[in-house]
Order: sequence, then C-alpha cells, then structure tokens
Amino acid sequence: MAISAPAVSGAEEPEQPAYQMEEIVFTGAQIPSPEADTQTIRMESAGRAVVTTVPDAMDTTAGIDIQRRGILTPKNSQVRLRGLDERRSQILLNGRPLNGTGVMGGYFVDWTALSTQQIDTVDITKGAFSAKHGNSLGGAVSMTSNPPEKNFEARISTGYKRYNTFSADASVSGRQDAFAASLSAGHKRTDGHLRNSGAERTDVAGRFHYFWGDDGELQLSLRHSTGDYQMPVENRKNMADYDSNFPEHAGDYLAGPGITFPTGDSHGDRSFFHKERTEADLQAQKQIGSLDSELITYINYEDRTDTLYSRKTGEKILERDAVPDRSWGWKTNFARPGKNHQIGFGAEGNYQGYGGTDNTYIRPGYFPKAPADGDDDWDATRWHGVYVDDTWDVSQKTDVYAGLRYDDYKGDRTVDAVTGYNANGKPLGFEDQKVDFHEGVVQPKLGLVYSLQPWLSVYGRAGRAARFPDNPAFYWYYAGYQPELDSRTNVTRKDLTYEDAMQYEAGAEYTGLKNLTVSATVYHYRVEDYIRWIFGYAPSRVVYNVDRVDFTGAEIDATASLTKHISAFANFAWQDTQKHGDVLDASNTLSDSLPELPEYKFNCGLSWQRPDGAMARVKLRWVDERQVPYLAGTASPDGAAQLPGTTAELREMDDFITMDLFFKYPVFAHLDCTGFLTGGVENLMDETYQEEYDFPAPGRSFHIGAELVF
Repeated sequence: MAISAPAVSGAEEPEQPAYQMEEIVFTGAQIPSPEADTQTIRMESAGRAVVTTVPDAMDTTAGIDIQRRGILTPKNSQVRLRGLDERRSQILLNGRPLNGTGVMGGYFVDWTALSTQQIDTVDITKGAFSAKHGNSLGGAVSMTSNPPEKNFEARISTGYKRYNTFSADASVSGRQDAFAASLSAGHKRTDGHLRNSGAERTDVAGRFHYFWGDDGELQLSLRHSTGDYQMPVENRKNMADYDSNFPEHAGDYLAGPGITFPTGDSHGDRSFFHKERTEADLQAQKQIGSLDSELITYINYEDRTDTLYSRKTGEKILERDAVPDRSWGWKTNFARPGKNHQIGFGAEGNYQGYGGTDNTYIRPGYFPKAPADGDDDWDATRWHGVYVDDTWDVSQKTDVYAGLRYDDYKGDRTVDAVTGYNANGKPLGFEDQKVDFHEGVVQPKLGLVYSLQPWLSVYGRAGRAARFPDNPAFYWYYAGYQPELDSRTNVTRKDLTYEDAMQYEAGAEYTGLKNLTVSATVYHYRVEDYIRWIFGYAPSRVVYNVDRVDFTGAEIDATASLTKHISAFANFAWQDTQKHGDVLDASNTLSDSLPELPEYKFNCGLSWQRPDGAMARVKLRWVDERQVPYLAGTASPDGAAQLPGTTAELREMDDFITMDLFFKYPVFAHLDCTGFLTGGVENLMDETYQEEYDFPAPGRSFHIGAELVF
C-alpha cells in the first residue's frame, strides 16, 4: 500500500513554496499477488548518500546478496537474487532490459555507470514465477524513472565524502500541454580506497514525452555516460613497491580480452580504461479497444579504450580499443482487464553482439606473445520469447495466476578451438570451428493466494524457468579448455545446453496488528544443467554444464509504522546451495556448495520522516561468513581448476556487521526555492570486511551534501 501525504508549506506564509513529501511505502492489509513476490524501494526514501548506486539502496533487502568491489569500481555479479546474479536475472529500466553481452571485459550490468538521478522506484521480484520475464532464473530488478512534473521543477545537489569522493547533479522537469520533458546531468569522482582505484564519471540523460488523448503516450529516452576507471593494482606487504597508504588487496585490470604478461610483471599504477556508453529507447503506450498496449524498442552502444602500464618499469605497454556491447531489442505487452480476469500477452526479441578489439599500441619486445586483434560479431546470439498469462479473482478469498511462456535462443559464430594437448596440458594448436546452438523451451507458471482471514493470507507458486548461455559462456564452451582432448583426464562434458529449473515457493503474510506486516517464505529451486565457468584451464578457462544445483532458503520480513513519522523494518534470510555432478571443480573435495554465498543474513532499520522533507534513517546489516576456493595464489568465486598435482583450499571470509546513518533536513524555504542539508556516515563502526574475497570494503566514511529544489 502506498500512502502519499498532501503538499505542506515549508513555512507559515502562503506565498512560500510547498514541498511535496516523498511517498512512504509500506505493506498494508492487502492480498499478496499470486503472480510474484515484489518488494518496492523508493530511492529517495532509501536516503541517497554521496555517489549512491542502485545496489547501495538494495543491500538490506531480504534474500539479496550485494558484492561491491569499491566506491565506483565496476565488477560483474554485484547483485544476486537468492544466489543468482545478473547473468541469471533480468535488469530493467522502464521496462527495457539493461543486460549487456558481457564479453571482452564488458559487464552484464555496470551498476557504477547507471545514474540514479531519474530513478524513482526499484521493484525487486524474486524467482521466475511470472511469465512476463524470460531468460531468467533469479527474477527481475525493475527500475522506474520519475514521472514528469506537471509544473516546472529543478533540482541541484552536491556532496562530498571520504576518499576525495565528490558528486554534483542537476535535473529539470516540466510539462506544457501535451509535451513533457525531464533532463539531468551529473558528475561523480573518487580517489578510491584501493590502490589505483580512482574513477570519474559524467552522465547526461533526457526523457521526452508526448501525450495524446486520455490514454496515449510516446516517450523517447536517451542516456549517455562517459568515464575513466583505474584498474586496482595488487598491494602486498611483501612486495618491494608496497604502498602503505592502501590496504592489502588483489589486483584486477577489469577489462578484457585477457593479457599474458611476462613472468614477474603485471599491470601497474596509472592503468585505466575509458568507457562511453549510450542507451536509447522509444516507448509507446495506448489503449486499443479493450487492450492496454505497450511497445518498446531499445539499443545499447558502448566503446572502451584500455591503457595499461607495466608494474616493473612504469612504461605504457598496451593501448587498445574495444567495443564490448552492441545489443538491441524490442518488447510488446498487452493487457485486457476484466471484472475477474486480467489477461495479458506479449512478445520480445533481444539481439546481442559486439565489435571486436583493435590494439592501437603494443610496446615492442614486451609481450612473450603479442595480443591479437578481435573480430566483430554482430547479433552473436538472438533470443525471442512469447507469453500469455491470466490473473483470476476466483473469489474474495482466492486469487490464481497462470502463465505460459516460450523462449527460443540461437547462436552461431566461428571460434578458435583447441586441436589437442601435449603431455604437459598445453594446447598443440588451434583451428577455426563453426558452432551453432539452437534451443527452445516451454515454461508453465502457476500461483495461488488464499485468504484464511482478512489479516492472514497463504500463498504458493511453482514454475519452470530457463536461462540460456550468455555470450561469453557460449563462446568459451567451444574456445576454452576441451577435457575430451586432454589425455590427462577421462572427463567428457555433455553438449552445452540451457539451464532448466523447476522453482517452488510457499509462504504466508500476516497483517493482524495495526500498521504491522510480517511475511515468511520458503523456496526451493532445482536447476538442471547449471552452467559453470572456471579459470585456470588452458586456454584460459572451461565452461560446462553441472548435472544439477539446488537452491533452498527461507526469508522472514517485517515492516511497521510505529508512529505518524517513524517506521521500522527487519528481515532474516537463510540460504543453502548443493551441487550434483560437478566434474571439473577442484574444490569439490572440500564443499558441494556454490562459494561466496553466506548462509545467514539479517537486516534492520529505523526511519523518521516529516511532511516538510526532513528525514533520518539508520540501517544495520549482518552477513554470515563465506568461503571461496583458492588455488595457486588465485581466488575464484566460480571454483578452482582441477589439475594434476594441485590442491585447492577454501579461504574463509569473516562475517561482518555494518551500520549506516543518513539525515536530510530543510534549512530554508523562501520564494520558489527549498534548501536541504544532507549528511551521514557509512560503515559507522569502521568494520574491516569484504564483500568480495581479497577486496576489502571502504572504512568509516562521513559525507555531507546540499540540495536545492526550485
């Protein structure tokens, strides 16, 4: 249930401006949806600190694991829904997918490059129980932009926090007759808390609306971001050039393709990449007869330049241009509301490709084998889906959801495949191989909600879900390690196929006490042919299907409105994974679980908010210990290479507790302008902890900022 307070004047004089209170969202006494369990986060109510990202606002949500590497340092697998990351979940902005190709060091979703200025709400749907979302096991993160203001409004904000981190943002929105527009621009920078981890990003965005009739809207959205991101350099006390100004941590040059450095060297200080990304989408909504219709088309365009310096000599060794993402697609959704039925159907297509690499500078005589250029591969994979569903109000006590989805996936390309191995496991040679992959799958969905009492509802959901190989997995299954050709092993992989899951969920929601909602959910996902990806095999890595992985868990979530202005939340989650038939992971002898996932998590928080915009928020997060495979000096969240004469071990990541504070207070309201002062502290207790192994998180960070609303 969403409750909005009316506009309240910022002072007693009527000519002074009114400030619209941000919407406070809490779950009220209503029947849960039989389609999916969705939690909504208001970005403004979550408390925007300096250089806030969407994962920052999600990190205390039940069943969500957040693995950030630095303040603005990008990485894959930042957000996991019940253990399933961005490769296995749909990430959407205003209904259009943001998931990229993920090749050549490109990211499936780069959260650090996504501006939060125009994001109003974030809907988190756990599990693939809705037929509307395809190619997904984990669910969906659906972000929605702020609607255009009916009257002109402008906002300017700025802030500063530890590690020389700075942000400045401006936005303007308004409507004139049938036309409306929202424009924004922002700049973020940080020195970073790790060695050589500074970043600087600038973004601009515009949304343009045309309304016709009472129910028609045409919207064009354009977003462009450009940034420089330094590559963290390994920092160890036993190294001759150890820098005591930074903690000990691993290094990562963040970008691809992979680089073979001379023995004893690696990328050094000043190494960075420059990235420019443009996203465009066109949306049309209109009622056609009795149908609510929507059409979305979109395109992604990304360029990157990598510049690497030698750690030993400090000289520039490589500069290359890469085109990691050229993806586009379309979606249609139709809904026919009725007295007892809400019938929907739709279709979509998604086409992912990239533009290769071009080495523009290679230091003569430096590399034992000079990096090679890469070729373009447009529309490397193509995915189409169709669905139909119905939400049926059977009675005042019973709601039923039924859906059916069909997804079809096709990929074809030429790869450099290994022809054989010598006695030491080194490739004997390579040859071009044309590979073709074409699969389709039908996925039924079913959900039921039954109200035992007006204040107590029980629900259950079941469905089949599928996730096809992403672009890098599809390529490296054929171009990576081929155990079938290695005489040292007797492993034969099954043919590459999609991940096929049966998902089950059951729970109850209680609203018997005024302004209190408590829900409890248990789930079990049985994923057949789970795709694994392990580095350390020649050449580079191996990709293969595990027979099965089971995901089992339970979540308890409570929200309460304690007084007129004070609300609270708390949640607890338990999760467990078990692998069956994993044949190429050296850590199998130590654990049959997927690594780096905590077994237990607990979050709680308290918020105070007044109609004049004043607010304060405290949130606490506890994450249980985790383990990660470790082999030959390298940690890998995806497992360790199983090679003759090697032994893997599990390294432990300690449990941790963090506490964050945020406040916002109006400092003046005069004429047509309202001013706010913001501040707070992240990691109040200065906890030393890691969300990703060997990458310590930032320490205690105070921040302060200001905002003007016209």
